[in-house]
Amino acid sequence: MGLPNVGKSTLLNAVLGEDLVITNPKAQTTRHRIKGILNNKNSQLVFSDTPGILESSAYKLQETMMGAVKSSLEDADLVLLVLDGQYPKTEQFEEQISNLSCPVVVVINKADLVDSQEVLNARVIEVKKTLKTKHVLVASAKEGFNVSKIVNMLVELSPEHPPFYDKDLVSDESVRFLVSEMIREQVLSQYKKEIPYSVEVSITNYNEKKNIDEIYATIYVERKSQKGIVLGRGGSAIKNLGIFSRKRIEGFIKKKVFLSLTVKVKKDWRSDDQQLRYFGYLKK
Repeated sequence: MGLPNVGKSTLLNAVLGEDLVITNPKAQTTRHRIKGILNNKNSQLVFSDTPGILESSAYKLQETMMGAVKSSLEDADLVLLVLDGQYPKTEQFEEQISNLSCPVVVVINKADLVDSQEVLNARVIEVKKTLKTKHVLVASAKEGFNVSKIVNMLVELSPEHPPFYDKDLVSDESVRFLVSEMIREQVLSQYKKEIPYSVEVSITNYNEKKNIDEIYATIYVERKSQKGIVLGRGGSAIKNLGIFSRKRIEGFIKKKVFLSLTVKVKKDWRSDDQQLRYFGYLKK
């Protein structure tokens, strides 16, 4: 857990050694609670990558995102709180953490962007004091610094239990869902202003063949004007989106991909319960 854009998803990918969850400098990149599974010789850790915590919710979608954080805390054996090493804000977590019965590990991330070791040391002391936990590590998920130390600490603090998942799984999410997220990741990268936050992606058809996977996806927006922006002049923008999305997906599934993208309008879907259920944000 942590505030938006502190590097939670980047840290999970670094831990797993796999670009499983999407990352982007834009806030609210993570919308769902996504599980990542780390299998080592003598251990299995199941991570819940949660959306960044928001102080207020402008849309029903954001309320469901905060619900995902709450449900993750309720069934966690450990809480991994990620802070931005440049600005390690702890105020809104102090009461929340004091009410938890499970251990809390704090990662002061983005250490590579902090000016000096002395500054980092001071921040570790301050975080230990304010959050009342001795389990504080400095790390850089982007550079891979101290990632193995984080894993070792989590294994040490975790309760013993038979594995929940098969040893060959890296997530309990379907490939269809992960692929839809990878297309949305490229939307975040290639479009500006409100477009990335107004977009949802749904895989309408996924055909696995011997030498190629055929994927048909629909990109939903809230306004007709947004549809025009996503398409671009003469379809140039969506063509570019398709190229980068296909490369991202092929890198993940290690297979050639044919990708077809279409755009449809679902008016104000972020505030519509029925649409939020359709996209999997609310239980049906």
